[in-house]
Amino acid sequence: MTDKNAPPRAQSSRTLLVRLVREYVRPYLRRMLLAIFFMVIAAGGDAALARLMQPVLDEAFDKQDRDILILVTVLVIVVTLVKGAATYGQTVLMAFVGQRIIADLQTKLFGHVIRFDLAFFHDTATGKLVSRMTNDINLMRNAVANTLTGLIKDSLSLVFLVGVMFWMDWKLALLAFVIFPIAVFPIVRIGRRLRKISTSALDELGRFTARLNEAFQGVRHSKAYNMEAFEAERTGNLIENVFRLVYKALRTRAAASPIMETLGGVFIAAVIFYGGSQIINNELTKGEFFAFVAAMLMAYRPLKALANLNANLQEGLAATQRVFSMLDTEPRIISKPGAPTLSVKGGEIIYSDVSFSYDTGTAALNGVSLSVPAGCTVALVGPSGAGKSTILNLLPRFYDADTGQVTIDGTDVSTVDLTSLRNAIGLVSQETVLFDDSVRANIA
Repeated sequence: MTDKNAPPRAQSSRTLLVRLVREYVRPYLRRMLLAIFFMVIAAGGDAALARLMQPVLDEAFDKQDRDILILVTVLVIVVTLVKGAATYGQTVLMAFVGQRIIADLQTKLFGHVIRFDLAFFHDTATGKLVSRMTNDINLMRNAVANTLTGLIKDSLSLVFLVGVMFWMDWKLALLAFVIFPIAVFPIVRIGRRLRKISTSALDELGRFTARLNEAFQGVRHSKAYNMEAFEAERTGNLIENVFRLVYKALRTRAAASPIMETLGGVFIAAVIFYGGSQIINNELTKGEFFAFVAAMLMAYRPLKALANLNANLQEGLAATQRVFSMLDTEPRIISKPGAPTLSVKGGEIIYSDVSFSYDTGTAALNGVSLSVPAGCTVALVGPSGAGKSTILNLLPRFYDADTGQVTIDGTDVSTVDLTSLRNAIGLVSQETVLFDDSVRANIA
């Protein structure tokens, strides 16, 4: 099993997104395709509304054509109704897909982690595991919900509206492709920085959750030794670290909006000057100019949303990488391929020259041999740390011996199917554990 405390190896955004789509989005492809169809209708509605501004000014107002005015009014109402229905449809469908993906991932993560061997849980703070299942998953939930919807919908809206801009005046539209691509470089750089900060923040949140878990479980000892102030100071330091990282992430994220605002202002000023000059020279009608400006202003919203989307995406990818890292971790103690089912006849247990050390390197058992005849009751007596619990833990393979053998009726426990081994053993632990369930379920 890989080192669970080591930071996950950085993966590219593309690698993480491809895996997310391949393993978790693909099962809901039909719903997504239907949602995309609704998004196309909604995006087309935005473009249609912008395009309808031209006949309002040039035909209805300048030429005082009441019929055109009535027709455009009806068309605006129809387009708005269709766009509203399509928006509702895509929102509901994408909400289902986004939440379903996260629920599937959360279920898979828990099912995977709960199968890890006991050493993993002894060496990993419970709070850090809870943080992966909550903080990381919540960030992924926001990223998936926003990315799946925003990336497709806003991109389609932008394509349609830019198409209208080129239709109205290709020279004016080209200005957008001179100014706005400049924003790509700082936005990408901000996204990369945000992903690094988010990874650090998630690590610190994991430590904070672990600290809370330890503090509340050990509250009796804290009170017995008057350590409340010490515990409060330790936890306060972690809270300050979380605050610093989260605030740093918010500052980094906030930089995207002013960049888009500034470039948007420059573009609008250029369009007003150039378009106004064309109107004065009778090269462009007022209706065409107004329709172009309407499309431009409407295109600014999805463009800004896509810039902010990158920040959401990078935060989510930081969490995704941590979750995938845990999903890619495999337990060390598993059944060997084709392992036979354990068949217990009498139940004789033999430890033969068994040695075992925990990850600290300190030997817990060194060449231990003992025999428990079938049907006998045996008590292991010794001081704390002598290895009594270790001997017990080797029998159901909570750990595997470094050297030597543990056998049941002459069969090495490491060679049989793990499920059949543990089904043959009844364990009454010295720790009192009650699950949040019925008395019947706890007894069972």
